[in-house]
Amino acid sequence: MKVRLARRYAQAFFRLAVEQKILYEAEKELSLIEQALAETEVHAFFANPGVATAAKKETIVRVFGPYVSDFVQNFLCHLIDKRRTDMLPEIIKAYRVLVKQASNILEVEIVTAIPLADLDREQLTAQLANVTGSAIELRSRVDHRILGGLIIQIGDKRIDNSVVAKLGNMKKHILQQIVNRK
Repeated sequence: MKVRLARRYAQAFFRLAVEQKILYEAEKELSLIEQALAETEVHAFFANPGVATAAKKETIVRVFGPYVSDFVQNFLCHLIDKRRTDMLPEIIKAYRVLVKQASNILEVEIVTAIPLADLDREQLTAQLANVTGSAIELRSRVDHRILGGLIIQIGDKRIDNSVVAKLGNMKKHILQQIVNRK
């Protein structure tokens, strides 16, 4: 439920940012807020239910006022009023996804057993861009457990072309053949 609610807040913030034509500026400002909230003391202050709502709002205006727009300040104050500041990281993440969708950018995660060479990375990015018709933002990570091949994650779609997956499929097929013979 928390993720769904964060998405709803992000969608509302996104629609308002589009109306005001400050989509990317708002994203930059939210990144600044996110960095500040990553500090333990700042996070503890806003998470503390013993700190009055008015004090939290005043802190937003005093600390972030010179760096973020009234639009973002008002959004943060609304979250404080609704006691939803704990959801801010999820809201920011969901907002970034919406901005990328609006910009026709797909986030793609690639998992390989060994690091991808730069040329392979460029070729894979170009092929994915050609297939999807979108600009690709490629993140890669290494997981030695897949033994070889690769796993491609695009949103909620997963293409598992790893050696481990192929071995697992072979095992299922062989076991199914054994069961069918009996």
